[in-house]
Amino acid sequence: MDEASSRFVDQIALEKLLGEKLRKVHHYPEGGLDSGNDGDSADFPALSTGSIPKIFTTQSGFRFESPIPCSHAENALCDVTVHRAQHSRGSVVFLHGLYEDSRAIYDFLFRGLVANGLDVYFSTLPFHYSRRPASSLFNGEFFWSANYKRTRAAFKQAVHDLHALYRIVCAQQKHPVAVCGFSMGGCVALLLAAACNDIDGVVAINPAISLSGIVWDSPLCSTIKADFLAAGYNISQVQRAFAAFEPVSARSIALARERIQLVYGIYDQVTSPDLDKEFARTWALRNVIAYNAGHLNILRVPRLAGDIAHFFQSIANLKLSNSAP
Repeated sequence: MDEASSRFVDQIALEKLLGEKLRKVHHYPEGGLDSGNDGDSADFPALSTGSIPKIFTTQSGFRFESPIPCSHAENALCDVTVHRAQHSRGSVVFLHGLYEDSRAIYDFLFRGLVANGLDVYFSTLPFHYSRRPASSLFNGEFFWSANYKRTRAAFKQAVHDLHALYRIVCAQQKHPVAVCGFSMGGCVALLLAAACNDIDGVVAINPAISLSGIVWDSPLCSTIKADFLAAGYNISQVQRAFAAFEPVSARSIALARERIQLVYGIYDQVTSPDLDKEFARTWALRNVIAYNAGHLNILRVPRLAGDIAHFFQSIANLKLSNSAP
């Protein structure tokens, strides 16, 4: 896609988010930036292997009880919209990006995935859409802010919710199931890959690789950075705090590298393409695709659905070979 138009789309989206949402709120790091083992700590590796959560059927799919307690009642249930292929050969559990107002931005990608024979289970990040508390001004305000402890707890919930949904879909299907996330959803998908070794496959599209990095360097997070500075914190303190739950700082990666695919746009104005390349080397990823696209219009790259489907076939082959006697 054209570089100028890719950058323009990202800039317009950033200005809209800042002007209509982010500049209207301020949050304080209540309780500081302690990442120790307290009640709010994000213990990502302690993923449930017991019974799957309770499920409630809806018109567009279902919702399930989050395995992580939350002080906001609206956030206790996770909504899932299901898009079914006519002749399914697999399923994709998909997690969206931050601060979004419309699920329609994924319609083009989902049509492509369904056309390739993949069912799509579209999940919901904590504090977004139906999970948004009435006391928050916009989707995701309580998920990502300078309120560090609440943000850390939200990431813990997001990882556990994604793992729970993966297990729900696996219990319903016999075919392979991949986890896919865009932007902040891609970050959560990678955190799951770092913590869990029995996922069939993970696809991260323009993921937030370094949470401390986007706080300090991304225009999207300029107001969050200002809130941290106003509270007396510097970049080193923020880096230490977010190192506990950002992909770039993962001490180990549980999932086999051939089961992870990284997709990024070289004109991305929200996350860093240079960091994507460095991250791919650090994690020794074998499946990396770079498109001539920005952060948002990567979702309309015609090849994206096909490339995900091709990767899906590779992980299906791995699952078949591993199950052979």
